[in-house]
Amino acid sequence: MLGRWIAERLNQCEGEVRFLVPMGGVSSLDAPGQPFWDPDADTALFDTLDTQLRQTDHRKLVRLPYHINEPAFARAAAEEFLAIANR
Repeated sequence: MLGRWIAERLNQCEGEVRFLVPMGGVSSLDAPGQPFWDPDADTALFDTLDTQLRQTDHRKLVRLPYHINEPAFARAAAEEFLAIANR
């Protein structure tokens, strides 16, 4: 349900959009050993986004193998931003 809601909003965007998906977890509580660690729920969310988002050359879903709090995720987000900003 949440994935569908997010995709519906993203599908309304006409400009450059990158939705970065942190496959390793979406919050500090969503990590191995934490209270909201639920890989099945994350997979359901991410798969729904993948199927419901109408991807184009300008609207893309980008799956990254990092947790949202990892420096590598922040670097990837900055790189995606700069790629869009420098067009």
